[in-house]
Amino acid sequence: MRKSRIFSTPESFGKEFLRCCGEYASLHVAVAWCGDPGKTLPYKHLETFKGSVVATVGTAFNHTHPDAIEWFEHIRAYIRIFDSRLELFHPKVYMFTSGNRYAIFAGSSNLTYGGFYTNVEINALIEGTSGKGKQNDVRNLKQCLSQWHSDTHSFVPTQEWLNRYRRAYEANARKERKNAIRTPPRAEEDISTASWLRNADWSIYYTKVVEGLEQHERSGQGYHDVLDAAERELPVPWRIANFDDIEKRRIIGGIKAYGWLGHVAASGQFRHLLAGGSTEQHRIIVRAVNRMAGFTLPIDWNRLEASLRDLINLGFTMKVWGRLLCIVRPDVYCTVASPSVRTNLSKTLTVAQKDFERPEGYILLLKLIHASPWFNSIEPKDTIEADVWARRVAFMDAIFYKRT
Repeated sequence: MRKSRIFSTPESFGKEFLRCCGEYASLHVAVAWCGDPGKTLPYKHLETFKGSVVATVGTAFNHTHPDAIEWFEHIRAYIRIFDSRLELFHPKVYMFTSGNRYAIFAGSSNLTYGGFYTNVEINALIEGTSGKGKQNDVRNLKQCLSQWHSDTHSFVPTQEWLNRYRRAYEANARKERKNAIRTPPRAEEDISTASWLRNADWSIYYTKVVEGLEQHERSGQGYHDVLDAAERELPVPWRIANFDDIEKRRIIGGIKAYGWLGHVAASGQFRHLLAGGSTEQHRIIVRAVNRMAGFTLPIDWNRLEASLRDLINLGFTMKVWGRLLCIVRPDVYCTVASPSVRTNLSKTLTVAQKDFERPEGYILLLKLIHASPWFNSIEPKDTIEADVWARRVAFMDAIFYKRT
């Protein structure tokens, strides 16, 4: 039986593409251009694809990012470059197969973040089984894909060719930026590298956590140690007496061994508030923390903002209070103490970095997180993954952390 569907929203297209990555054994890609793999999606979907990948890619107008070509080689795909001297290569086809089953996406989406998640696109999915004397159109498409991937129409990129192409791509990009020419590659370039965060599923998110830890030679246990200490020494409900204990103050402020998620007590003023603040100041902190720790999902954003303003009125920004909430409810709240977190996410939300220091900016970030597939995923079966999942919002710090 043959079924067809048309997708007019990025969400529906991306969801079905991801499903096919999990259900089929091979994939043939033929696209006019590919974006920067540094945007994470949709490339991470193909990295988790366990089957074989064949790709025929166009490079007309130097639109395809050279890193995409290297990326295909890295995942051991059979990549060829369509010879642009022949004609303009302009298809957008993704053909999944497994035995006699097939799923064909054809439409307007190139292999770019914009094509899968932000542009206005239309894509059709045709799914069915092939057999003798059936569906000549599918057979003709397979022949077309094979022809494009042959010596008559394309070539295997060598390192020498890639070096030349990279120089041409970068020269083109410099000219376009200098003259403020808005081309598709420049539009793709302007998309934040953190934009994937709103669309990633749990598998992608967890992979990014692991990669972040490895890149900076850190371990997940470091995060767990701090959060375990907070759970043990600072159980909810908080008490004013917590501020009389130096070890508890160190956990709250991220001092010494507790510096993961941000050393916010580096500010002498905040250290003074913890150790020498008035009883009323400590009462305000305890009351606000207990209230926000008890919020159930979905969050009442108005109540959250009111509680955050009680803390802000003590004279410190969300760089401080975000970390404090993060160690109390690592499944709900994130830290924005790290400058690299604020830098990466400012483009994603199209807000200034300093906005994350205010309640409204912090809430905007939480809304993005709480609407994402990875946040709303079910608990994984693997115990190590499940431990991270239980504290998944706090572990966002591992992805964007940069050693200074």
